[in-house]
Amino acid sequence: MSGSGKPGGGHLALGRDQMIPALLREREGYVIYGKADRVRAVDEQLALYGYDPEVGFEPTREPTAAEQAATRREQDAERERQQRVRALLEERAQLTDRQSRAVQAPRDRVALVDEQLAHYGYDGGPAA
Repeated sequence: MSGSGKPGGGHLALGRDQMIPALLREREGYVIYGKADRVRAVDEQLALYGYDPEVGFEPTREPTAAEQAATRREQDAERERQQRVRALLEERAQLTDRQSRAVQAPRDRVALVDEQLAHYGYDGGPAA
């Protein structure tokens, strides 16, 4: 723990990802030996580092290039899926609009559009 009572104020300026686990280990020792005053002091330091005992600790890190690429691919695939669903919904609306068409659309084409919508995960709710 730093002498100034502030994160990073000691000789070793550890980052949050290193300091929280170190403080948790320190706290565990004080709990084992029944040093309630030291446990409270460590809890204060943990709070300064933004540690929430209800949430726990997850180290922060930047996503790797591979993770970023995977995220971009997922986002692109979702955008494409949404565009296809919208196009299929428009086609289905045109095929089933009886007021503007004198001839009814072939039912097998409507069924095919419905199958494609199901393939893209459309469940009948608002267009994504």
